[in-house]
Amino acid sequence: MRSMQHHSRAPGTWPPLWLRAQAARHPRSGALIVEFAIVLSVFIMLTLGAVDLQIGVYRSNMLAQAARQGVRQAIVHGELAAPAMTRWGPASYTGTSGDGSQYANAVQPMLVGFPANNVAVAVDWLDGSNAVGKRVRYTLTTTYKPVLGVFIGYPTITLKANSTMPITH
Repeated sequence: MRSMQHHSRAPGTWPPLWLRAQAARHPRSGALIVEFAIVLSVFIMLTLGAVDLQIGVYRSNMLAQAARQGVRQAIVHGELAAPAMTRWGPASYTGTSGDGSQYANAVQPMLVGFPANNVAVAVDWLDGSNAVGKRVRYTLTTTYKPVLGVFIGYPTITLKANSTMPITH
């Protein structure tokens, strides 16, 4: 009978080479998934934040353009307005863009995408008159609710735009 000899292994031969290579390919697979989830969630939050900012700026610009359009209408409806046109002012007006008034109708076509009763409209004759050269101001105010507002603590943002010009007619 052959004697069973105990062979000691040389240092560095265990684990076998194939097992060492496999372990080297996947040293931290669990940690990799966790890191990927963290990086992905941060990337998604940054992307949605950028989109929210762009939408807010776009809505603010639309509101400013509507205020400019409203004041352009107001400056040609002064005391010298043609008989076929309605004279506006000098009494101040406050309402919404959906109330059907002539002041609201002047800005409504510029407010595509805004809920009609969610935009406040204020028209003021700053010098107390609708005479030529006197000033008129349109102010539009609404709110914007960003998608990420729920997560970072600001539920709504107030957007306000105003435009002032001298009356020409």
